[in-house]
Amino acid sequence: MVITRPFAYNPGAPIPGTIQVGDLSVGVPLSGFTTSPQYWNGPDEDLGYVITIPVSGNTQPTEISGVTASIGFYRTDGFNDGEFIQLSEIVSNEFGDPQTFLTASDASDWLTINGFWNSFISIPVTLTPTPTQTTTSTPTPTQTTTSTPTPTVTQTQTQTPTPSITASQTVTPTNTTTQTQTPTPSITASQTVTPTVTQTPTNTTTATQTPTPSITASQTVTPTVTQTRTPTQTPTRTGTPTPTNINAQGFSYANFASTTGLVGVGNTSVSSNIYFLTTAAASQIGNVYRTTAIQYNRNFSAQWSTFIGGGTGADGYCIQWTPTNNTNGATGGGVGYVSTAINAITFLTYVNNTYNWYKNNVLQVATSVSSGFWRQTLYFWGDYNHSAQTFALYYSTTNSKPGSPNKTFTSFSFDTNSYYMGFGAATGGANDNQEILSWTLQFT
Repeated sequence: MVITRPFAYNPGAPIPGTIQVGDLSVGVPLSGFTTSPQYWNGPDEDLGYVITIPVSGNTQPTEISGVTASIGFYRTDGFNDGEFIQLSEIVSNEFGDPQTFLTASDASDWLTINGFWNSFISIPVTLTPTPTQTTTSTPTPTQTTTSTPTPTVTQTQTQTPTPSITASQTVTPTNTTTQTQTPTPSITASQTVTPTVTQTPTNTTTATQTPTPSITASQTVTPTVTQTRTPTQTPTRTGTPTPTNINAQGFSYANFASTTGLVGVGNTSVSSNIYFLTTAAASQIGNVYRTTAIQYNRNFSAQWSTFIGGGTGADGYCIQWTPTNNTNGATGGGVGYVSTAINAITFLTYVNNTYNWYKNNVLQVATSVSSGFWRQTLYFWGDYNHSAQTFALYYSTTNSKPGSPNKTFTSFSFDTNSYYMGFGAATGGANDNQEILSWTLQFT
C-alpha cells in the first residue's frame, strides 16, 4: 500500500488545513492546491522512514528534466531505529549542525525542532487539542450479570454526566465522528502514531463497581489512535523531487540566480546569474565551494560549463575536492588550486594550454590542447566510477555530451572522508574573465 502526503516550501504564515514545521507546509490545504507555494507529493512512507527538508533556493532536481523544486526527501531502507538515527545524523551534518543521537526519538525531536518533517513520529495533518495526561489508574470492571456500560464521549463544552445503569438495558457507547476510519483504538508498532485524548475511567460507588468516563470538554471532534497510516488524497503529479535515499546529495545550478549552498572566497562575484571566479584584472584569486562536505567514494556524474575571455589570456581555472571550504588557492599559474585537495584538475590558458590531474598534490597526468582552446564557452562532463577508480572527462563547444570521453584518468579515487567540491581561478600580469555558467552533481 502506497502511503504519501503533500509538502510545500512555505516560509510564510501557516496555510489552513495543513500543519507548519519550520518552513514546510504539510498536508492538503482547505482551499486546494496552488502553485504558490508549489506542493509536491512525498515518497512512499510504507517503505521506510521519511525526512523532508526545505530547499530555499529551488535547486532540488526532480524527475522532470529542467524542473527543480524547493523540497527534498531522504528515506531509510526500512523501519529500523539505527538506520533512522544514521540518516538523521547525515541530515544534521548536511545542514552544518552535526549531531549524535542516542535514540530514534531524540533524532525525531531534533529534526522537528529544526524545521525538518519526519515520519518516525507522525505529525497529524489537522490541528487538534493536546491530550491531558493523568495519573489515574484504569480499574478493571467487575464482571456482573449485566453488561458493563461503556463511556460516552461528548462533543460539547458542558460536562456530560455518566449515564445511569439500569437492570434491563446495557448502555451502548456513542461513536464519535473522526476524520479517519480507525478499526481499533489500540496503539500498535506502526510508523505513524496519531495523538488521542485519553478517556480515563475512575471508580464509582454503585451496586456494581463500574468504570465512569472522565468528562471531556471539547469544541472539536476528538481524534482516536489509528492502527494504520491513512494515506493523504493528493492530486497526481508526475514529478517527485529527489533525493529519496541517503545517497542522494546532488545539486543543480542551471545558472547562479541563487547561490544557496555555495561559499565564495577571494575575488569571486556574481553578476547577471554568472559566477565570476575572476574578472579581467591583474593579480586576482577566486575560489567557490559547496557549503557542505560529503563523501565522494561512490559513483557520480558532474557537469559544468565555463566561459574564459575578455582579457589578455591568463591564467586558467581548476575543479577540485578539498577538506576545507574557506581557503583561497594558489596565485597566477596556480589557478586557485589548493594543495590539500584529494583530486584536482587544472585548465591552463597562459602559454601551457594543458589540463593536468593532481592527486594528493602530486601531478599524475598532463594533457595538451590547442592554443587558446579553453578561452571560449565550453561544456564539461565528468563521470566517476568508484569500483573501477576512473574519472572520464568529456568536453565540447556545444551542450551535447560526446559519445566517448576526451580523457579517462585511471587510479582516480576517493577515500571515506568528506570533501567540499569547488572551483578556483587566478590571474597574474595577464588576465581574463573566468566564469562558471552552470554546475550540476548527481550520484548514480
